[in-house]
Amino acid sequence: MQLLNKLYKLNRTLLSDDNYDTLEILNNEIPIKIHKFKSGTKCFDWKIPKKWKVNKGTLKDSNGNIVINSNDNILHLINYSSSYSGKISLKELNPHLYFDKKLPDAIPYRTSYYSENWGFCISYNKYLQLKDDYYYVEIDTEFEDDNLLIGESVIKGKSKKEVILSSYYCHPNQINDGLSGVILLTKLYKKLKKLNLKYTYRFFFWPETIGALTALSQGLIKPKNVEYALVSTTVGYGKNVNYKRTYLGNHSIDNIVEDIDDINILDYKPTGSDERQFSSNGIRIPTGVLTLTPYEKYNEYHTSADNLNLICKNNINKMLDFYIKTVVSYEEYSKCKIVTSGGEPFLTKYNLYRTVSVPGHSDDDLIRNWILHYSDGTKNIKDISKLINVDESIISKFIENFKSKGLLV
Repeated sequence: MQLLNKLYKLNRTLLSDDNYDTLEILNNEIPIKIHKFKSGTKCFDWKIPKKWKVNKGTLKDSNGNIVINSNDNILHLINYSSSYSGKISLKELNPHLYFDKKLPDAIPYRTSYYSENWGFCISYNKYLQLKDDYYYVEIDTEFEDDNLLIGESVIKGKSKKEVILSSYYCHPNQINDGLSGVILLTKLYKKLKKLNLKYTYRFFFWPETIGALTALSQGLIKPKNVEYALVSTTVGYGKNVNYKRTYLGNHSIDNIVEDIDDINILDYKPTGSDERQFSSNGIRIPTGVLTLTPYEKYNEYHTSADNLNLICKNNINKMLDFYIKTVVSYEEYSKCKIVTSGGEPFLTKYNLYRTVSVPGHSDDDLIRNWILHYSDGTKNIKDISKLINVDESIISKFIENFKSKGLLV
């Protein structure tokens, strides 16, 4: 929890001075290379925004008493709020105030990254106390060219094929949504570093959405090199483990996770976190989300109640075990590939076909043919087992026989 305490109060957002401190703190845990991309850089249909700097954010009543002060909690300001100063009526102020009736004592977390707006976030109970005819607003913020920062840690494996593991650090004063995933990945790096790995593992820490888009558009991640990806978020709160499938729904990573005990499986939807970017048109990286209570499914989500008191260290360690189990299981399964260059193999040559032709096919004949049909280098034993509804042990015996005859590699 010490690492969480260090990161929690930093004003982490898309671009900010505290983002540098965030990655430096993480660099004390695991080796991190920092990639920098300038404001204004085009990332597909998006552009990297400017850095947001907050000098002041206060709301005073008609007597000059401070009602809201962003120094008390940065969530009081809409993230990326523009400047505004002046005397304003309560009626005029209302459209610029944001609250959450579900948690009346919590401050909501709201953003306006890509549109010019100003405003405050306030607890609903405090909002109900606003009775004056007018108030004084003083919001002093600056927008400056700077760099979007992406932290990367790499564990090289035997293969050039990569597994992408990402989380985001951009939510200030939020623990479960964001930082819990960051902490889990630092722990996972330390565990995987000790193993003899087949795949190369690349860990990324960035601002949500624009970070993933930057990495993809600037060639930091090349989709053709990626085996699969996992987005790590909301892993510190809740009881039940949830897994959101890849956009394919039956990728090898989906099949492996589904066979782990005590996991609730969710279908892919093009909403959520950076799985959207990885799964989008022109990218199509199979990406799952392995989490506890998913984003938007707990009341404290995007409020000041998503704090250090909400999460449990044991939950992060519990989820770490699920991540390790998933990664190691995927490592153990090999993809089956037929050696012939094209067309159906000449099974007689391999002593795999009956010597006298008769009508019909036995169950073993059908299993044999299905395995060869699916042995295109993209599927493993578990995948084929699920596709043809035959136990893995039976599939494995066929494959070992095929390999002994030089038909599969």
